[in-house]
Amino acid sequence: MAVKTHNTDILDHINGPETLAGQAVANSACISLLEVIKVCADLQGESVKLKVYLAGVEIGSGTIDLAHPTITFGGGALGYKAEITITLETNPFALKICGKVSSPFGSKSGCTILNL
Repeated sequence: MAVKTHNTDILDHINGPETLAGQAVANSACISLLEVIKVCADLQGESVKLKVYLAGVEIGSGTIDLAHPTITFGGGALGYKAEITITLETNPFALKICGKVSSPFGSKSGCTILNL
């Protein structure tokens, strides 16, 4: 069987080292913050798709990329209120996640890093 040479990338659907996902260590991960917030990230090419949960209830989803590196979610569930801001950092590739949570028992705030 003969080998065929192509002038274009016939595997453009697979992330290579030139894409954000190709440079990351992991393509999907979740991290918890302040005991009741969970953020899940899924790298897809040059963007990061996000889902945010509060006390197990999804309160938002969205996409960030190098052109639009920051997104903020807010919502309430099961007696909690929360606001979460997620920023894509590039050196090294990571998500900076900062959140605030309020409940009838008090309030908390904090930040964490999810390395990509």
